[in-house]
Amino acid sequence: MKRIPSLFTASVAALVLAGCNQAAEAPAEEAAASTGLQSLPISINASMVGITDQSADFIWAVGNGDLPRDDHDWDQVRGAVYDMILTGQIIKIPGTGEFDAQWAANSDWQGYADELTQIGQDALPLAEAKSEDVAAWRAIGDRLVENCLACHELFKPEVPSQGILHEDTERESRGISIFD
Repeated sequence: MKRIPSLFTASVAALVLAGCNQAAEAPAEEAAASTGLQSLPISINASMVGITDQSADFIWAVGNGDLPRDDHDWDQVRGAVYDMILTGQIIKIPGTGEFDAQWAANSDWQGYADELTQIGQDALPLAEAKSEDVAAWRAIGDRLVENCLACHELFKPEVPSQGILHEDTERESRGISIFD
């Protein structure tokens, strides 16, 4: 499956980048104000499924030895890492979801969001270097799993995607490269 950046990701990325340095330490209201974005046009959950889940697949693929074959594949990995960096900041802004305002105001949520951004920032040098160090990528992927599981345990233990499902994982189960 080829990854095509969404218009939503590009739009939010531009807004978030404008205030990313200030937003990293700010509460949800200050983060939203620094970007000019008061709320997301979709739920935080939809952002997580649409951006984070898709991006995580590329990080986990490389960590599992499914290495990019060419510059285009590495561009996909780097784009996924950028998405991860941005998503940590995006999910600090409430959206249309039932619990979004509650989550975004919670200090634990903010911490998990900042860690998500940090995981992406730590992966960026690997992506930029086109590193084939599977162990280093696996360590990044393991941190990502730990962050996701801890956050889900606290905030969304019963229904992780709230009915918004990630694409079929048949490719992964059959051992088909993400880069095909």
